[in-house]
Amino acid sequence: MMTNTIQKFYAKMKVSLNNQKGAQAIEWIALAGVILAVFASIQVFFKGDTAVGTAVSDTLSNIIKGISGGE
Repeated sequence: MMTNTIQKFYAKMKVSLNNQKGAQAIEWIALAGVILAVFASIQVFFKGDTAVGTAVSDTLSNIIKGISGGE
């Protein structure tokens, strides 16, 4: 009885450790958190300066348009 329970537990743990999808999802979530933290820091640093915000916005818009092939 005890051996059977331990074997079942071991099988479940082995499957969980081999599951790379969960680990990859956590990595993407962590990366998104870092990006959000960087953007928040930039926003706080340039709080009243609209010229920098406009320049960054225009640059990102141009990059996105270039990637999508839009005008």
